[in-house]
Amino acid sequence: MAAERLQKLLAQAGIASRRGGEALIAAGRVRVNGEVATLGMRADASKDTIEVDGTTLALPTDYVHYAIHKPPGYLSSAHDERGRRSVVSLLAAQTDRRLWPAGRLDVESEGLMLLTDDRAWANRVLHPRYGIEREYAVLVESMPGRTTLKRLVDGVELEDGPARLLTAAAASPPREVRRKPGERGGWLRVRVGEGRKREVRRLFEAVDQRVLRLVRTRIGPLGLDGLLVGEWRRLDPAAVARLAGARPRITAGGTLTIAIDGPSGAGKSTVGYALAQRIGATFVDTGLMYRALTLAALEGGIDVEDPEALGALAHRSRIDVRRPAPDQHQRLETVLLNGRDVTRSLRTRRIDAAVSAVSRHAVVRSAMLRSQRAAARKGATVMVGRDIGSVVLPDATLKIYLTASSQVRAARRAAEMGRPERTAAYLAEIERRDALDSGREVAPLRVVPGALVLDTGELSVEECVDNIVAHLP
Repeated sequence: MAAERLQKLLAQAGIASRRGGEALIAAGRVRVNGEVATLGMRADASKDTIEVDGTTLALPTDYVHYAIHKPPGYLSSAHDERGRRSVVSLLAAQTDRRLWPAGRLDVESEGLMLLTDDRAWANRVLHPRYGIEREYAVLVESMPGRTTLKRLVDGVELEDGPARLLTAAAASPPREVRRKPGERGGWLRVRVGEGRKREVRRLFEAVDQRVLRLVRTRIGPLGLDGLLVGEWRRLDPAAVARLAGARPRITAGGTLTIAIDGPSGAGKSTVGYALAQRIGATFVDTGLMYRALTLAALEGGIDVEDPEALGALAHRSRIDVRRPAPDQHQRLETVLLNGRDVTRSLRTRRIDAAVSAVSRHAVVRSAMLRSQRAAARKGATVMVGRDIGSVVLPDATLKIYLTASSQVRAARRAAEMGRPERTAAYLAEIERRDALDSGREVAPLRVVPGALVLDTGELSVEECVDNIVAHLP
């Protein structure tokens, strides 16, 4: 077994969350082979003796998977700081495993949920890219007409992007859903293919339909199958395998493309390059392309607020991102601007201050799309940037969103530049840039539906790559 970060092992053993594990380590309560552990330490659970408060850590050798019919009023979380009831508490008397919900229902909703201690399985089952459908019984205040149902299936625009129902039809709920005395309204059966937060409720709200009850009745091949409200059953190995058996979507041309988005300083280039090296793909950093264009604008005296001039500059500029030469071993890539190596000139305060202004113009982003997409058509590609999954490669095989707190990103920037005294200044620059990127009218920075979100403040580069590779076809 490979060595892993201690906080990850503590979480796997059910001792604490990863952040809780970090607190235990920082407090000196964790020992490895008799020595007090420190933050960042790794251990191999198959070889090393790990103790917490004198008790030896025991990792599970197998995992448990449960289906449960969640009642309304229960939280879809392992615990709540305000002491509210959690769906996990319904199994507290049945197992001493540290379970967590694999996917969620909002507190008012009810129906089928999965509880497990197997995070890898849960990620594979519930990640939207595998296309596992969810089915719901929906009680609405008044039965919508054919035109309204067609709108829901054709798609409506929500605040986090377009969404749609796969099917919607009038139908009584299954027998496991108990009807309430004096119930009014009409029942529908609907299916969705993503499972975004409160997606079904928000879809109905968008067409002025009030949802009175929302009951999930199926996840992929698994239904309630006799579970009444509050009841649960342990899944057999066949059901576990069926739920994990879906395959991810590949682009129409059969090319593997991985889109990595995220804010400035989240580690997109570092993780993306390491991933490309691991799987033998081409690495393309679109952020460097915009930095090269910004350099060309500044050198040419072009106003970064002049979209027409910038668009013309983008059309006539030749910007190439290449693998570094053998003697450039300290680089992740080499950037050429009209044949000139400008790699060392792209990460300066002057470029940092101007690149968001340049890249927010629609005409500029449109001019850059052709070369970005052309790069992805050459073979397996890992492409990083800020609108890769939403605009550049909307049909990517896998979409990733890397994030980290602004404080973590500022500290990284200071370390990268060898200027620890400028951490506060870098923090201000990062927060300003985040505001510009998330507030721009064209391709604002956001987590695209279906993206695998990874916090690089908690995960190492290796752990991020491991997570991504685990989701590949």
